[in-house]
Amino acid sequence: MASKNVLNDPYFREDPGAGIQRVSVHGFDLEKNFSIWKAWRTNDGRVLPNANSGYELVNDPFETGSLIKLTSYFDPSLAGKAFGGYGMRASINPALEIDNQTFVEFDLYYPKSAVGKYMRFEIWSTSTGGEGFQGEAGFPGNNRTQVYIRTSDIESLAQIKPEWIGFHNGETWYKKAICAITPVSSGSWDFLNIDLHTEMGIKLENDQLLIGNIRITKGDKNGVPIPDIINEKNYSEVEPIRKKYNADNGYFLMGTVRPRTKTSAQFDVNSLMGYHFEIIVDENNLKPECHVRPPKWLMEEFPKFKFKYDGEGSEWDIPTQIFTAIRDAGDYKIHGHCLAWINQSPPWMRQILPENVTSMQWNSDGLYFTGGTNAIGPYLKVNKNTARRIYFNHILYEMRHLMSTDERYGSSKERGIIPFHSFDIANVEIHESRHSTITKEHPNEWKAALRHVSWLMAMSDNEIGDIRQNYIYLLYKFAHIAVPNAQMAEKYKAGYNDPEIVPEYMKLDNHDDNGCIDAFVLEKQPILVYNDYEINVWSKMKVAYNMITEVNTAWRTDPLYDGRNLIECMGIQGHSVVNPTIASQNQRSVALLADLIEDGLLDSICYSELDIKQPDGAPGGEALAPSVLNQKQADAIGYQYALFFKIFEKYKKYIDHVIIWSPFGSSWMNSYVFFDHEQNASQAYYAIMEPDKFIQGHSYLDEYFEGEYERIKADPKPEV
Repeated sequence: MASKNVLNDPYFREDPGAGIQRVSVHGFDLEKNFSIWKAWRTNDGRVLPNANSGYELVNDPFETGSLIKLTSYFDPSLAGKAFGGYGMRASINPALEIDNQTFVEFDLYYPKSAVGKYMRFEIWSTSTGGEGFQGEAGFPGNNRTQVYIRTSDIESLAQIKPEWIGFHNGETWYKKAICAITPVSSGSWDFLNIDLHTEMGIKLENDQLLIGNIRITKGDKNGVPIPDIINEKNYSEVEPIRKKYNADNGYFLMGTVRPRTKTSAQFDVNSLMGYHFEIIVDENNLKPECHVRPPKWLMEEFPKFKFKYDGEGSEWDIPTQIFTAIRDAGDYKIHGHCLAWINQSPPWMRQILPENVTSMQWNSDGLYFTGGTNAIGPYLKVNKNTARRIYFNHILYEMRHLMSTDERYGSSKERGIIPFHSFDIANVEIHESRHSTITKEHPNEWKAALRHVSWLMAMSDNEIGDIRQNYIYLLYKFAHIAVPNAQMAEKYKAGYNDPEIVPEYMKLDNHDDNGCIDAFVLEKQPILVYNDYEINVWSKMKVAYNMITEVNTAWRTDPLYDGRNLIECMGIQGHSVVNPTIASQNQRSVALLADLIEDGLLDSICYSELDIKQPDGAPGGEALAPSVLNQKQADAIGYQYALFFKIFEKYKKYIDHVIIWSPFGSSWMNSYVFFDHEQNASQAYYAIMEPDKFIQGHSYLDEYFEGEYERIKADPKPEV
């Protein structure tokens, strides 16, 4: 067997060793030196108004040492604020020199009732001066690191594979060992700060968390490192991924993302992208910000309002040549990303507010709006028909610019139609954590769990509860009209004079020929996708499931129903981490979506943005792509990809496509993909090509992924 290691067989490796272990370079002895901890402002200035919030030293109820008890009081209705939080800090004396292998570690204990109540812990450093000095706190901003507590942490422990369970104060508690790398290469620390931030609009009263075993560690300089991985074969020397994964073989399409640039419109069929992938998505250039300037009619309607936009050029900036190059290269398909999103929307759009909904807070009816830090003033309140006209124009222009030859959309017969395979219409519109409390109390609810981004919410205004007035419903209805099938075109024309079917705002901007939209009918319409992340989190999956079920059911009785589902595909972003249970969490969600497909209320699933991050707690330790991996890190990432592709193979009849979110090197999240920075096949490549062989040949990792291989072979029976 040792000879296989020498030959660098990608499908076999024995344990390469423990590698460099971390040693404590600064400890915080709570029993002896608790007095060094002081109350301190949070990094972002939030303060809990109730004086009963604070911290104290307590005897550990779990018998692992003394702990700090954090007690939280926050009532948003009294505070007049959406968020609460407080901070504490301890001195580091003498100051500690740090590098990019300096870690803050502590154990966190939290009760099951903490689901949805806390946004995050944040760890940050302070120093006495130097670059980045900011007043009394005086910390260089690049010394800060954040540790988030999310619903997924609790759910994965509670429902898949509990890491640790204890009982205290009459309820179940969980433990999470936190290891947070400092994102700096050098510097010094005089203080360690720990902040606790509450979730948006959530009331807390005597809620408790416990932390302990706080220490700062570094790698032992006398340790023996794990050898680096050697990826020997160039992308052109291995079998094309698309040769195995394609529709003719009964599989899904495999795709990748085109890098973020407008400067190159070339598409080389012999490049890594062209050689290995069949479906291509442009990462950046179809997002809402391509709608650079507000429409002329909108500025004329509000002549005194100061819209924010750059320059006096064209209303749109869509680098069409990028997509014609892919089209003209041959047998490739294009995925569009995306039409509606809280991020990368143009400044003028982010100025828009609903006319009647004024609450920036959560309330019992879900009637709120938020743009968060993405909203931008001065603000303009518009009525719902004006807001609908804005987005109706936005969707029709962008989709018809690409998928028609009509000159009114900047197209031409000479350029020709660019046939898109699929299109993300709405992107990450479920709130990142609110779903956990919503579904606990209202398991069939979804509307109150949305972000309700102000410029999208304006389309619904105070009629958000009416399914056909809901902005999600409207966005997809607009997309059906933009690139219609023959049935839609016929119904649109038949109902053109009925304002209940074709309202006036649809008729104002020359989008049809007296009700006729036959010119925009294509033989194959793009698959319309709803795209979101952390769908492995069960409460978030419930919200997506409820939304798709209700929207698609209501659409069947709409006068413009065209025989298609309104939302046709659920896009799972798949930005994942090496984790002992992340694959089985995903399988549970995929199984539920498969049931929805069997019921006819969804057509397909796609993994729309797949990549895998190597976190600190994974075998081999943390790594940020495109850094070279050690053997254990590379094997762990490969093992994780192999588990995912076992799921994809199992549910292949339901999956339309899988898109890896970088062709090589690194995704935007510093996650790893199938090819390294030198465009050589990585362990991940071999893992997806032969998942069983890879898993069985790396059995030394079975302990970390304990039971996961068997769990994904089983048939989950998820209940909503």
